[in-house]
Amino acid sequence: MTKRVAGTIINPEDAGTSFLVKQVEGQFKFYNFPVLANQTPLSSILWKLRHEVGIDVDQLRLYDSVVAQSGQENISLFVFNHLKIDATIREACRQQGLVFVPARKLHGLFESVKVNTIPSFENLSK
Repeated sequence: MTKRVAGTIINPEDAGTSFLVKQVEGQFKFYNFPVLANQTPLSSILWKLRHEVGIDVDQLRLYDSVVAQSGQENISLFVFNHLKIDATIREACRQQGLVFVPARKLHGLFESVKVNTIPSFENLSK
């Protein structure tokens, strides 16, 4: 079985917190993919965000990290804060099919990912 990693970036705003996600067949999913060869899950997500999405990962701060179950598979899920989400970052994400979506629209996503402990980002979705 291929080990997978997922990641998101939270963006707290006056209107509420949004999360970086991908929309697949009408459903929101965390940005996820197989762990890269000879890399850890964390280094894989950082590499993809830097080299494929185009985000300056030096501006990311790890907010939370959990092992979650999505369907029958365990995935490492990393949640980051970014020091400044601007139009350039939003456009780089959009080109990779990633968008920032308000937490209030992501209840189905949060419910579909099961963790052994309550992740701290779950409180932000209310």
